[in-house]
Amino acid sequence: MVSLQKMPDEIKNFISQHNLLRADILAIEQPAPLQQAVTQVASVTMRSFAELVGQASGRDTLWEEVQAASATGPGAAATATTGAGLLKKVLDDRYHGTLGATATETNVSGATVAHLLEVVPAAALAVLGEVVAEQHWTAQQLAEWLRPRQFAPVPPPAPILTSAVAAPVVSNSSWFAKPANVLLVLVSVVAAAELGYILNTRSSADTETVATTSAPSAEPTAAAPTDQYAAIPVTNLSAARPKAAVPVVLKLKNGVRQIIGANSTESKLYQFLIDPSKEVDTVDPTKDWIGFDRIYFDTNKATLTNESLWQLSNVASILKRFPDAKIKIGGYTDNSGKPLVNLHLSKLRAEAAKETLVGLGVPADRLVAVGYGIVDNIASNDTEEGRALNRRVSLQVIQK
Repeated sequence: MVSLQKMPDEIKNFISQHNLLRADILAIEQPAPLQQAVTQVASVTMRSFAELVGQASGRDTLWEEVQAASATGPGAAATATTGAGLLKKVLDDRYHGTLGATATETNVSGATVAHLLEVVPAAALAVLGEVVAEQHWTAQQLAEWLRPRQFAPVPPPAPILTSAVAAPVVSNSSWFAKPANVLLVLVSVVAAAELGYILNTRSSADTETVATTSAPSAEPTAAAPTDQYAAIPVTNLSAARPKAAVPVVLKLKNGVRQIIGANSTESKLYQFLIDPSKEVDTVDPTKDWIGFDRIYFDTNKATLTNESLWQLSNVASILKRFPDAKIKIGGYTDNSGKPLVNLHLSKLRAEAAKETLVGLGVPADRLVAVGYGIVDNIASNDTEEGRALNRRVSLQVIQK
């Protein structure tokens, strides 16, 4: 029987055996990066299927598609579009961010990843169909087999030791080495964090605290540290920027949840829109601007970097939660170079952010893009750090 951990490899082998990748992609992509991309998309697919069975009616939906794939045979099932539809349904606003991040991390083109996001889920359904038929599983048994990877976030990177003193090695006999004890500690920490947040902040029906750590919390699982299943990240925090002390979970449309920092752009936008006491100031146009803290552009260009898609995807999700809201996007530069050139560049950058949000499903008539150039600097232009802060894109709610 195929193990859950081996499923990405089985999917990759299935695709190879049935020649499911287009010839033009095989011709333009290097073999090693392409295989890495296939494996990564396969892992995302299995993580998404596991997430699907945890949703209402999701178990039956996946079961029906797996049964259909088993009945039609491997070739027909793997060329169908059903798998791609399921993946888009689960990822929702994370879809474009997943595409961009995969292309960047594996060094293949976005068009290739888009093709893989269609082929790989279909192949996964076909492989699952074979496993289900072999094991004579019910829908519940398939769901239970997938569920251990339903909540398997990427563990935070190990801290880098700056001291000359090496970290002590904990032996396998340590109390903390036992999974049950680790589970007890983590549950206690999360419970304490939630209690503290409830007691010290204003409660909201749509916002909940999840941890007192600078990274999204990870629910303990029995998986080994070498687990291949990577979580689909919600945000991409820059190491050069301060991280929020308390991440929060935002509840959005269709059951979508978003884990973000309490002081992030997303949190500030959400809180402004959800709080009835916060009103749009129609008199002072300089008030209530919220800076994007994780979108970046290529030097002297209006080309957004791939990592910027995460935050823009999050903002798109929030705007869909509040369908009446309209925002203004402002682009700014430092005072280097010619003012007219800077003004034009700032406008193009604001437009780039707007067009990305439109591509993520936000109606264009809810967005306004304006370039301000060197106006309203927020830091001194005398230092590189100050100039970097002034080169920014911000948003302002102009209608709730």
